[in-house]
Amino acid sequence: MLRQNNNMEEISKKAKQNSLLLSALYVGIGTIAVLCLYPPYYSDWVLFILLFTFPVSILGFGIMYAGQEYYLLVIGIQLIVFFIAWRILYKYLLKRPKLGIRK
Repeated sequence: MLRQNNNMEEISKKAKQNSLLLSALYVGIGTIAVLCLYPPYYSDWVLFILLFTFPVSILGFGIMYAGQEYYLLVIGIQLIVFFIAWRILYKYLLKRPKLGIRK
């Protein structure tokens, strides 16, 4: 019984670490693309990354499209989106531990 409990704790810890890393990369790349919508940083790569990260960058994109001066608001929104994505991915990896753990 104790061994099974330790195994569940290990699965939970690995799922938490993996979900943190994946959501930080995904939302972070989307945030960089949203913040680069205006010159001098704008380029063709921004559109491709925005399409790739569309689910997590749509709110930030809408705010940045409204005006160039809303950088802090976009960062705040993307931070909230990061925590939501982290939670969703963590719950998903707990249900499918083979995807969240490499032995």
